Amino acid sequence: MSELIPVPDDFEACVQHAIDQDNKARALVERAVERGVERVYLVGCGGSHFGTYPAFDLLDRYAPGIVTQRITSAELTSRNPIGLDGKALVVAASHSGNTPETVAAAEFAKSKGALVAAISRQGDNGLSRLGDVHLDYPDTISITEPKLVHNEQIAVALLDAYGAPEKAAELRAGIPALPGALRAVKDEVAEAGERVADLLSPTDAPLSYVVGGGPAYGMAKMMAWCYFQEMSWMNSAAINAGDFFHGPLEMVLEDTTVVTLVAEDASRALGERVIRFAENQTRNSAAVDTATLSLPGIPAAARPDLSVIALMSAERRVLDHVAARRGHDTSQRRYMYKIVY
Repeated sequence: MSELIPVPDDFEACVQHAIDQDNKARALVERAVERGVERVYLVGCGGSHFGTYPAFDLLDRYAPGIVTQRITSAELTSRNPIGLDGKALVVAASHSGNTPETVAAAEFAKSKGALVAAISRQGDNGLSRLGDVHLDYPDTISITEPKLVHNEQIAVALLDAYGAPEKAAELRAGIPALPGALRAVKDEVAEAGERVADLLSPTDAPLSYVVGGGPAYGMAKMMAWCYFQEMSWMNSAAINAGDFFHGPLEMVLEDTTVVTLVAEDASRALGERVIRFAENQTRNSAAVDTATLSLPGIPAAARPDLSVIALMSAERRVLDHVAARRGHDTSQRRYMYKIVY
């Protein structure tokens, strides 16, 4: 067991740095409108891909004037979608800016005539050189939230330009409060973080199921695949709450660990149903629920959609609680960055 790491001192500044680049997102969308963009591809690998779920949800639900798809970087190049052309906007994200598959996807998109937006850390890198615009953030531990903000900024600008200005206005009223609201999340999620740590602290902890519906499914993938498998070396599986009752529920026994992630968006009921089942069928049920968080400064109208960003910020802090309890260095890797694969 080790001490819980403190929230980085620069956390709010990193989020604010991203918010301050809203003019870049708006300028990008102005170019998209001028070019007659009809399709948007949200592209990345691993956590950068999972972080596109909130923006995809907004565009898929509210923007009548464009078609949006989220897709992994390698799939973009291997599948070569029919709509990847001069009428497409590709938003490619990678923390380093040098993830080979994502750089290749950006290059491929450019060769097809698409407009490309790059999201990565500050400085010169593969994506910053390829993007028609580069949305950046400082190269610190606080990377999850700035990437989410940049995806959200682009989505909001697209909503404004492609038929949903009222929704865009609602979200813009809440985005300036995100630095403080997400900082509050880090403290307020402590009880849930300790509950998850209780369940996963044994070194021989069995498989855990992480469940989320709608955009929270992206957060479930982030938690199970990035935070638990990659960074903690634990067995974990992400399950879509919409599919939980079509197979996975049969694997839940009285000692099965089920962690359910719920925000306050339109898919919330999917997660609530899983929580009710898990609380009755296993003693090892936990939930990370944004309804328990204050989110100061976020207007009521913007809260349902912005709570999805808060959910990912909350689960990132949950990882810190789990890592402290297990005494595991989350920077360790067996294979990533070490071997060619």
